[in-house]
Amino acid sequence: MYRPLFAVIDLAHLSHNIQVLKRKLRPGATLMVAVKADAYGHGVRPVVSRLAREGVRDVAVASLEEALEIRAFDRDVNILVLGALTSDACVAAAEAGVEIALTHLSPIGEIPRLPKRLRVHLPLDTGMNRLGVKRVEEAVALARAVAQREDMELAGVGTHLAAADAVHPSHAAAQIERLAAFVQALEEAGIRPPRIHAGNSAALLRDPAWHFDMVRVGIAAYGYSPDPAVLPSPWLRPVMSLYAGVLRVAEARPGETVGYGATFEVARPMAVATVAGGYADGVPRHLSNAGEVLMRGELRPVVGRVCMDQLMVDVTDLDVRAGDVVTLFGYEAPDAWRDGWWGRIPAGERMARVQESYRIASNQGERRVLSLDRLAERAQTIPYEILCRVHRRVPRIVCD
Repeated sequence: MYRPLFAVIDLAHLSHNIQVLKRKLRPGATLMVAVKADAYGHGVRPVVSRLAREGVRDVAVASLEEALEIRAFDRDVNILVLGALTSDACVAAAEAGVEIALTHLSPIGEIPRLPKRLRVHLPLDTGMNRLGVKRVEEAVALARAVAQREDMELAGVGTHLAAADAVHPSHAAAQIERLAAFVQALEEAGIRPPRIHAGNSAALLRDPAWHFDMVRVGIAAYGYSPDPAVLPSPWLRPVMSLYAGVLRVAEARPGETVGYGATFEVARPMAVATVAGGYADGVPRHLSNAGEVLMRGELRPVVGRVCMDQLMVDVTDLDVRAGDVVTLFGYEAPDAWRDGWWGRIPAGERMARVQESYRIASNQGERRVLSLDRLAERAQTIPYEILCRVHRRVPRIVCD
């Protein structure tokens, strides 16, 4: 490791979140975890492996490519592809033992005979207007078409709640009623779906009546509530923390400006720290003159525009020097990462030393957190987007 910018992936926190979420499930329901987009930016391989240790054997992805990546290192996990697939993709899914969502009636006749039995789910559009079957009779016809094929098997039916985290849950409740109507029609046609699923993270946290047989959780597994104002979940622990090194500390005089566009004018003598990490790494440019960085126990403001590879911070009257490692979001950097730490550690030892010192700091008790919810609000986005956009050039260091 050479550049002082990295994300720590705390698998102990993932385990904690999964066990807490399991305890909130209604009796008989199981947990499926969304691991699309490289497990929301956390790294799909370590996440899926840890989920297996925690007894989670159902995961969801958006594409067949994501499913095949997982299948290459885990032959046993149940994988559901939520996105729409072409006929040739269905053949590849069957060969890999991957479950899929069928979104239309017409393509089923175009799917050639499959090499293995393909387990399929019927996605029901109950109010999202994105993917899935909208009419009851279409769902029954599609289920019958599946039953007529020896190379297909109905594995479940599901829908997606568009507003389960809303202040007033009337929209989600209406979707649940429509789902019940779909299921009733299927049962009257002699089709009993093995699994019914509708719930997401918000549904799991909000109402056990929305859990059905399985809940597909996403953001909650990674430590965040879908909406902390509506569904506060302080017991969730962020799995990813993003850290960056100070590259330079310099004095700026009144009248000088900081960054591109000269959008920040210095009004008083100021110490400005240049910190590794910019919008190419996933730091939102909307945090220009609006973000914060946690260093030495204090929140310090971002000054000037976020650059592609760096950002600048007001560190006036703070003992900060080049080589210090600070927090862009997540848990506060360990005290060991101060006093020019990055520059004092040989490049070949840095990853192991990060893991060791992070583990020691974790064992010493509660640490301050720079909330990703707070940053996301300032960046006019949501934690999901920031996590997913942490670029692959940012090393993920797995800690436990």
